[in-house]
Amino acid sequence: MILASPVAAGLALALLSAFTSAFAHALLKSGEDKLATLAWIRCVEFVLALPLALWIGLPPAGLWVWILAAVTVHALYQVVLSWSYTLSDFTAAYPIARGFAPIFTALLGMALLGDRLDGLAIAGIATVSLGIFCLAGRGAISRDGLIAAAATGLFTTAYTLIDAQGVRAAPSALTFIAWFFLVGALPMPALLVARHGPRRAAALLARDRRQGLFAGVMAVVSFTPALFALRLAPVGAVAAVRETSILIALALGVVLLKERPGWRRLSGALLVTTGALGVVARTAFA
Repeated sequence: MILASPVAAGLALALLSAFTSAFAHALLKSGEDKLATLAWIRCVEFVLALPLALWIGLPPAGLWVWILAAVTVHALYQVVLSWSYTLSDFTAAYPIARGFAPIFTALLGMALLGDRLDGLAIAGIATVSLGIFCLAGRGAISRDGLIAAAATGLFTTAYTLIDAQGVRAAPSALTFIAWFFLVGALPMPALLVARHGPRRAAALLARDRRQGLFAGVMAVVSFTPALFALRLAPVGAVAAVRETSILIALALGVVLLKERPGWRRLSGALLVTTGALGVVARTAFA
């Protein structure tokens, strides 16, 4: 069977991550205070990761550098992501942010991690990126919004490469996942308290608890398959398949957030789908 291939299984997990990632990001955008929603996400991750980390035990000493690097870069990414969603429509900021990731991730994955993709797979990744930029639409975002979305995309590339190295260096994928979620739960709640003070932070958490709890569950459901996928398949291919989350995000932006994308964004969805299918075909079935 095709799915017996580890690479194909990894890409299937990446596709699952794509669907759930869009829901998590839409919930973050809908929250009144983005930092409070991010803090809720981290709290949910902590609660779910703690028993798993206690069962697994401490990770090997050499893995800590990757866990701490991943936690640091993800925290910076989350701050910039929150800024981006404050400045721009979801259907503009999310596509541009994701559009920076596939090509840079594929190229750096080959250069730094030893991944191998042929010319047709790289062309598929390029098509995904082109489609995502079309989805953003001309004039759909301000200069500051563009800078924030671009920075988000660059941090996406950075954390994807670090996560891939960490999950591959771990004795098991669950070791990295459990300790990454556990340690990574600390920065966002701490930043929320530092920014607003304990009483105001508690009030914001209480106000946004519904979106925050749901977003936290969706974030775990989204990112855990992505980390397993990075252990099984080339990092550039995983990144490209995850970009199909743009299609779900586009629909959620219309239905939940009442945004109205034009024909340019809709036509870009076809490019995303075509490019992602090309990556899957060349990487999993070659």
